[in-house]
Amino acid sequence: MADGNIGKKFGGYEILGEIGRGGMATVYRAQQMSMNRVVALKVLPSHLLNDDTYIQRFEREVNIVSTLEHRSIVPVYDYGELEGQPYIVMRYMTGGSVDERLRSGPLSVEAMLAIYEMIGPALDYANSKGILHRDLKPSNVLIDESGGAFLTDFGIARLLSEGAGTITTHGVVGTPSYMSPEQAQGKPLDNRSDIYSLGVMLFELATGRRPFEADTPYGIAVAHVTEPPPAPRSIYPEVSPALENVILIAMSKDRQQRYADAAAMVEALRKAARETDLTLQDTLPGVSRSSLLDDEATIPMPPTPPQPIPGTPINTPPESSAVYGSPAYHTPPSAPPMPAVSYTGGSGEMMPVRRGWRANSLWVSALLGAMIGCGMFAFVALVAVLILSLSSENEPIPSATANLVNETVPPTNTRQATQPPLVNTNTALPTPNPEVTAPIGIRTPEPLIVGGERPQGQLLFFADRGGNFDIFIMNLETREERQLTENPAADVSPVISPDGTTIVFASNRDGDFELYAMDSDGSNLRALTNNTIDDISPSFSPGGTWIVYASDTRGNGTHEIYRIYPNGTNMERVFTSDGRNLDPWWRAEDNVLYFASGNPADAATWDIRGIDFDTSDISWLTRNQVRDRSPGAGRDGTLIYETEGDGHSAIAIINPAGGESAILYDSPGYDWGASLSPDGNFVIFTSDQSGRDELYIMTASGADAQQITTQGGMSASWIPAT
Repeated sequence: MADGNIGKKFGGYEILGEIGRGGMATVYRAQQMSMNRVVALKVLPSHLLNDDTYIQRFEREVNIVSTLEHRSIVPVYDYGELEGQPYIVMRYMTGGSVDERLRSGPLSVEAMLAIYEMIGPALDYANSKGILHRDLKPSNVLIDESGGAFLTDFGIARLLSEGAGTITTHGVVGTPSYMSPEQAQGKPLDNRSDIYSLGVMLFELATGRRPFEADTPYGIAVAHVTEPPPAPRSIYPEVSPALENVILIAMSKDRQQRYADAAAMVEALRKAARETDLTLQDTLPGVSRSSLLDDEATIPMPPTPPQPIPGTPINTPPESSAVYGSPAYHTPPSAPPMPAVSYTGGSGEMMPVRRGWRANSLWVSALLGAMIGCGMFAFVALVAVLILSLSSENEPIPSATANLVNETVPPTNTRQATQPPLVNTNTALPTPNPEVTAPIGIRTPEPLIVGGERPQGQLLFFADRGGNFDIFIMNLETREERQLTENPAADVSPVISPDGTTIVFASNRDGDFELYAMDSDGSNLRALTNNTIDDISPSFSPGGTWIVYASDTRGNGTHEIYRIYPNGTNMERVFTSDGRNLDPWWRAEDNVLYFASGNPADAATWDIRGIDFDTSDISWLTRNQVRDRSPGAGRDGTLIYETEGDGHSAIAIINPAGGESAILYDSPGYDWGASLSPDGNFVIFTSDQSGRDELYIMTASGADAQQITTQGGMSASWIPAT
C-alpha cells in the first residue's frame, strides 16, 4: 500500500493518514467502520509480499501478542489479509512514541520512571511467559492519551521454548543500536538480554543520544560487544550519579552483573529518582572506562577469537596448578599448607575513617567543574620493595591465611555492582616488541617539571588507542611512548615484578580473563591460569615470590583472593567470603595483604581490609558508608587508596598504624589508579577531566598536577630501574 492509498478503504478500515513507516511495515491511522473507532493499521509493504521471512514475522506478532494480556502491552484487535497483503489492527495511541518525545531532548528522571514503572512489569510478564522481546527501543514504546506507556512490536520476539528454531535474518535479528552483546553475537539469550536493551534505552532517554554510534549497523553491533558504554554524565552532566549507576548496571557486558529482571531495575530507578546522592558503582568511561578499570568487569570477546602474539609461545601451566574448567579452584597437593586465620571481629576493626580535611585544597578547587565522566580503577605499583629478589629463598611463605574464613555479606538492596571492563595492562621495558614496528605517542621539547623537580624513569600503563586495550610504556624525560602489545583482546592491569624481569597482566584472549606473564621486553608470553572464569587484579608480593589476584570462582562477582607462583604453579586460596574481594596488595612493612571487600550489590559497603600473615588477624582498615578500594603504597609509610570525594572517585591516604584518612586529590569526576614513584616524590594517577582517561603526575603531597598523556592512558606505575 502506497501513501497514495490514504483515503481509500482497506478491508473494513478507511485509511486516514500515515503514522510512521519502517523497514518491515507501514503503520496508518484508520477508521474501523464497523465500530466507529480510530485504530492503528499495520500493513506489510507490497515489496515484501514475496518474502516469507517478513510474512512469518507478521503472523508471529499476532500469535505472540494474542497470548499476552497485560495493561501495558498494546492490544491487537484484528488480523487479516487483503489481496495477499497482511495487516494487523491495534489500539491507536494518540500520544505517539517515546522516540517522538526524545526530539525535545532528554527526559527528566521522573518522566523516565513513569515510563519504566509501566513497561517494566509488562516486560517481566512477557518474560514469565517465555517470550523475549528482542527489539526494545523508544519507538516501540507508545503513549496513550492519558500518558500511559505500552510495549509494542513483538514481531521478532523469541519464544524460549523454540530454542534455535526462531526465525532470523542473516543470523541475528534486532536493532543494532539497542541489542545486547550476546544478541549481537548470536548467542543463546535469556531475559537479561531485554534488560540490556532497557538500559540502552534509558541511556538515550537520559542523555538524548545512544551510547554507540558508527558508520554501519555492524560497527554499532561490534561496539556493543567490545566497548564499554561512555559515562552518561560525560554526555549530559545533569544525569545524576544514581541514575548513571542504574544505566551502567543494566548495560553490563556480563549478563550476570545486570539486574535480574525489570522489577529490580525499576526499583533501582525509583531509588535514583528519590535519592540525589546515591553511591555510584565502579565503571570504565568512554573507553569503555564500562571506561574502566574495575578489575571485576569483563569485556566480551570480539566475534573473531583473538590470536596469540606471533612468535611468542603460550604455555599452559602444569595440571598441578589448578583444576581447569571447574567453577572453583582446589589447592594442589604440591602447594605448601596455609594455616587458617580466625576472623577477629570487633577486636580486629579499626576506627572508622573520618574526612576532616582536604590536602592542597587550592589545587583541587582549581579543577572543580573540569571532570565529567567515569574512570577505571587499577592497582598501584609496589614501591617500598622494588629492590627485593624474586627468589623464593629470600621470602618465606607466610605463616597464616584466611582460607577458612567464610563470611556472609547480606545484600542491602537490589542494585548490583557495575564492574568496569577489565583492562589488562602488560608492563615492559624499553626493548621494542617484535609485533610493534614503531614508537607512538608524543614528544615535548619542554622538560617535565613537577613541584620544582624533574621526574625520572619510565611508566607502564594501558590505553585504548586503536579500538582495544593494549599496554604501553613512556619515558618521562622525553615523553616518548612505545606500544608493547597489539592484540584484539583486552590486555589490562599490568604489573611488573620487583626485579623488573617479569610482567603479569590480565587478558580475555580465550574468552574470559586469565593471567598472563611475559618477559620485560614483551617476549616469552605464557598463560598462568587457564579456566572458564575471570582471574583479574594481579599484584606481586614484596619479594616477587607470589602473584596475588582475585578470581571469580563462583561466577557471580564475589571474587576470592588467590596466590600463585610466577611460573603458574602452587595455586592457593588466601581469602574467601560471600562478598566482593578485589584489588589485593601485599605490603612489605607489616607483612599484611590489603584488599577491598564488601557487598557486591552495594559499593557503599566496600572497605579496605587487611590479612596480617604474622598474627593471623583479619581487620578493617576503613569502615564507613562510601566506596573504598585499590590500596597501594603511599609516602612515608602511608597507604594510598581510592575513595569517594566531593565528585566521584578521589585519591586518599591513611596510616595503616592508625589515624584519620585525608583526601589527597579530588575533582568532580573520577580520580583513580594512583601509584607512588620509587623515590617517593611523585604520584602518577588517572583522571578524566579532559573528557577521557589520561595520565597525570603530581607531587606526593598532591600539588602541581600535570597531564602527561594526550591520547589516553590508565593505571600507570613505575618500571623498576635495572
